[in-house]
Amino acid sequence: MNGTTVVLGWDGLDRTLVEEYDLAEAFGPHYSALETFENPVLGKPHTYELWPSIITGRRPDEHGVHAATDDDPSHPALETARRRVRDLAPRRLGAAFDRRFGSRGAELGLLSAEHYRKRGIPTVFDGRAARPIAIPNYRVPRDYDLDIVFDRGEQFGRFLAAGERGTESPALAASVPRLEERLAGEAARKLGIVRAALQREYDLLFVWLGFVDTVGHLAPIAGAVDPGWQERTYRLAADWTRELRAVLGGDDRLLCVSDHGIREGHHTPDAFVGSTEEEIPETTESVLDVRAAIDQVTPTGGDVAEPELKAAHRTDERVHVRTAADVEEQLDGLGYL
Repeated sequence: MNGTTVVLGWDGLDRTLVEEYDLAEAFGPHYSALETFENPVLGKPHTYELWPSIITGRRPDEHGVHAATDDDPSHPALETARRRVRDLAPRRLGAAFDRRFGSRGAELGLLSAEHYRKRGIPTVFDGRAARPIAIPNYRVPRDYDLDIVFDRGEQFGRFLAAGERGTESPALAASVPRLEERLAGEAARKLGIVRAALQREYDLLFVWLGFVDTVGHLAPIAGAVDPGWQERTYRLAADWTRELRAVLGGDDRLLCVSDHGIREGHHTPDAFVGSTEEEIPETTESVLDVRAAIDQVTPTGGDVAEPELKAAHRTDERVHVRTAADVEEQLDGLGYL
């Protein structure tokens, strides 16, 4: 099978809400519920250990990434955010923040691809012309080059602020319009990378998108001023997915997958899988089956870092070859350098 498999990892995309908003088909004409699993210490599904399971098909005991263990129940990714909230807010708000976001540590989500190689754990990217983009705990150098890696715990801390003077209610540190611009801009940057890479002969493009999940965590607070914010987020994510589907080539295929759901600010077990390929939802019961489903429909063209352009995107335009010195001189003349 030729073409490119595109995986949109919509973190926190909740199956119940997708169906409630009548958006399931936007994320793939074929779709189903997806079983996930809880971290035994936290008692809830956790982003930073689930995505390593999705790309390896292995449980945390095998791939070695744990959100929390009995021996180490701490969550270092949130320490900065906790300190900020405690500085800003009364004690009860700081405690509420710990309860609400205390499940988001897991090595800061910044483990690299080398972690899996050292443990001898194969991933869905091995042996393929693959482009992983911003996947938690599978970081690649290009993530840093493109400045799409950030500390979500610190981000949540910046998004929250103390309530009005004399109250203990949390509030957003920015208006909903400004916040959604920030979050939508982050997602759009990643989707732009996907669109550019889709022009090339990649076997697999896999992007993680925290947009829906972040909004889901903040929706209980933002809902006070914008009750429809979470639904609008889902509709925007659905629109972006439709736009990407519209530019897929005839041999390309799309898979949308979530690691868990989120409602009323809390993780739920209602994960989701949707695809342009009918056999994927039919054979994918659990997040641990996603890797096998990708393997089923994705070619193995060898490990190529920078594939050639696909034939459909090549042009006959002739470019006058110039030296770097020529270009530098022109840019200098325009005042850019």
